[in-house]
Amino acid sequence: MALACADPRNRGTRIALLFLAFTALLCIYLTWNSIQSRHSTIAAQFTQPSVTLLTNNDITYPRQALDALSPQKAREFIDRLDAIRDVAFSPHYEFMNVHNLENVDRLLQYLERVEDGERLPAPRVVLSSWHFLPTCYEESSNGEVQWMRPLLELMQEQDIFIIYAAFPDKTFHTDFYLLGNDLITHAWMDDEHLIWCFQDPHSCMQSERNLEGIPLWKMFAFTFWGSLPRSGKWLPPPTDDTSWSFNPLGREWNLVPYQMPEGHFYIGYHYERCQALQYVPFAQRPDQIVVLAKKSEYFHNNALLLDPSTFYTRLKNATGYHIVSNARVEDGYPIPEGLNNIGLLPQAEYDLQLANTKALLGIGKPQISPTPYASLCRGVPVIIPYRSDTGCPARPGPNEYCGFYAEIHQHGPAAAIGEPYIYTVDVTGPVEDIIQTIQRAVNTPIEPFEPEEMTKGAVRQRLLDYFDVDWEAHGEAKGFGTEELVLPPWLIDWSRRNPDPTLH
Repeated sequence: MALACADPRNRGTRIALLFLAFTALLCIYLTWNSIQSRHSTIAAQFTQPSVTLLTNNDITYPRQALDALSPQKAREFIDRLDAIRDVAFSPHYEFMNVHNLENVDRLLQYLERVEDGERLPAPRVVLSSWHFLPTCYEESSNGEVQWMRPLLELMQEQDIFIIYAAFPDKTFHTDFYLLGNDLITHAWMDDEHLIWCFQDPHSCMQSERNLEGIPLWKMFAFTFWGSLPRSGKWLPPPTDDTSWSFNPLGREWNLVPYQMPEGHFYIGYHYERCQALQYVPFAQRPDQIVVLAKKSEYFHNNALLLDPSTFYTRLKNATGYHIVSNARVEDGYPIPEGLNNIGLLPQAEYDLQLANTKALLGIGKPQISPTPYASLCRGVPVIIPYRSDTGCPARPGPNEYCGFYAEIHQHGPAAAIGEPYIYTVDVTGPVEDIIQTIQRAVNTPIEPFEPEEMTKGAVRQRLLDYFDVDWEAHGEAKGFGTEELVLPPWLIDWSRRNPDPTLH
């Protein structure tokens, strides 16, 4: 009876209070579960099986078992970094000094979290002498830079720390020693630097005479071009043997931007400038084709070249389009007839021009450039030349080297995407067929396209896989330390002609 006679306003208040109390309890429960889940995820890093595997580019690698970094070791690292702050991290470029100190400060913050009781694995710390790293902080459109810049962003997001030290003046050697073999987990070098280090057991490579040197399994060649047989740079003898690598450690220790044959470790890249501009609908673009060429020399000295005296005029007459180039004019290499040469543009202006064109035409150089991907992500199809008389297919697979040779194919990895995004033309075939293919490309609109393997998520996963590999165990499985690793004879000859400047 009491409930029946209760003031309905009081009853409503009690219901509201009960609802609020229930909501509060639910929020506490969900928050606690979230905290527990996060701690479980972190703890799972340290309880994974010690023998798990991962695969990259058809090679299977052991995954390292992660151990928690102790607060005592974290304090040791902190004291070491504080002690060497004024004598290390100072390359010739002032902006790279800023880069280094920013990474050192982030590393210190990571170590302080461990010292404060957070359960974290040992930090992943890269010492790099790769000479393109400083250009990432300059106005540069080099393919190497467009590969590296997004990786730097991903490394920062994933608590991976990279410190730059030049090799030729032994800054690299000194900084490795000061930072310590227990702190530096990976060494990224130019290909020449790796070869020189490999031949220097006194001050660079770890040996009985240099116990604090760089272990073989920590030495990686960070290279846009990979290790190609018959590479003109290394001048090997003519041979069809594809089993050698300039890297005596094997191709797995070559980090590359494309899926290259025979086990190169495929990091790949994400073309970050795709988001710089809005998509321009096909119908709103002017009738123009942009020719991919940064130098006027490319129109004259090129194994994949079509006759520059007639081809561009014929193409212009057949399509009715403006044929635009952005080449720097060099002495002795005039711009061919039929081309409207605008000259080199700042990156932002070139992006705008590319977004407002109907096709990008490759002429053989530059080789494996990122620009075709910049074109695709703006909905602009690409035409790429190759030579069928070499036996190379129009769309080489990832296990075929011919897609990486400038005299055979301009861009094997991009060509593999196929139509309607990437068209290939055989420069040994009839010119009429080539012009017909170009006309088909400009008359087939496409939407913006980004290959799945070039998405930020895909690149992030391969980067994390790389740092998850137990490289020491992989090196042991390949015989590091038990078998003598030697350079091919032609690399020994190259080293004699190009000695390590740090040894003099």
